[in-house]
Amino acid sequence: MKSKQQLTALIYHRATEIKSNKNISLVMQKHYKLLFRLYLTKPLYFKVIFKANRFIIGSAIMAYSFTSANPTLRDVKDFCKKTGLISDNTIDSFLLFIRVGGRMEVKKDAQDKRKLTYTVTSKALDETRALINTMMIPYGMLYGDFDVSACLKMENFHAEYFKKYAEITLKHVYLFDMVPESKAFIFRDAGHMLLMDLYIESLQQKTTVIEYNYLKASLKCGVSRSHIKRCLQDAEAAGLLTLDKASNTLILHLSFMQMALDYFAVYMAMVEYGLRGLSGVPPLPASMSQ
Repeated sequence: MKSKQQLTALIYHRATEIKSNKNISLVMQKHYKLLFRLYLTKPLYFKVIFKANRFIIGSAIMAYSFTSANPTLRDVKDFCKKTGLISDNTIDSFLLFIRVGGRMEVKKDAQDKRKLTYTVTSKALDETRALINTMMIPYGMLYGDFDVSACLKMENFHAEYFKKYAEITLKHVYLFDMVPESKAFIFRDAGHMLLMDLYIESLQQKTTVIEYNYLKASLKCGVSRSHIKRCLQDAEAAGLLTLDKASNTLILHLSFMQMALDYFAVYMAMVEYGLRGLSGVPPLPASMSQ
C-alpha cells in the first residue's frame, strides 16, 4: 500500500493531466447533468453526504465494510476521531441518520457482545454506485480504453472499487487539503453542488460575471437561499468571488475558476484510483500513473 505522501503525489499528478484534457469542460458539464438528475431524487441525503466531514464518515463506512471481515462502528468512530476534524456529536448523529434511513444494519458481534458490527444495505450501495457513476461516465469521455458499459454491469463493482479507493480514505488523503480554497464551499451542506453550479453557469453564460437566481439555486441544491448566500459570503471573504447586489450578479474571480477546475480534477483523480483497480480495466500507462 502506498504512503499518504505517495498517494497525494500520484493524485496531484493525475489531476494535472486530467484538467489539461481538451474535453475537460464537457466532462464537467456531463458530471453536473448526471449529478443534478440524481440529486433531485434525494436532495436531503445528497446535500448532507457532500459536506466534507460527513463525506469522510461515509467513506470510512465503505472502506471498513470492504476491507474488514467484521467492520464495527468502533472502527469508523475511532478513525473519524483521529482526523481531528469531526466531533463525537457529528459522528453519532450521522451514523444515526444512516441507520434510520435504512442504509446500514447494526448488530452485536457474535464473539464480543460489546462490539456492534454493521453491514451496508443494498439501498446505500445503489446510491453510492449511482454517485460514482456521475464521475465514471464522464471519465469514459477522457479515456477511450475505459469500458464504461462493462463497469456499469459489474456485479462485484463495490467490493473491487472500495478495496482500492479505501487506500485514499484510510491514509487520510483529503480533497480539501489538496485544494484548500474549496473549503469555503465543501464544509457546508450542498457545497459540492453549489460550487459546480456556479462553474457550469459561467460556462453556459459564457462569462465570469453571471446572473444568479438564488431561488433556482436553492431548488437545485436542496438548501435555503439564506444558506447559499452565507456560503457565497464566505467565498467572497476568501477572495474567490464578488457579490454585486446592485446588479444581482456574481463576479467569479480567476481564483474561483482555477479552484473549481482543480477541485474537479482532484476529485476525478481520486475516483480514477478506485476505477483502475477494477478487474478487466487496464491500468494506466506507466507515464500516466507515476
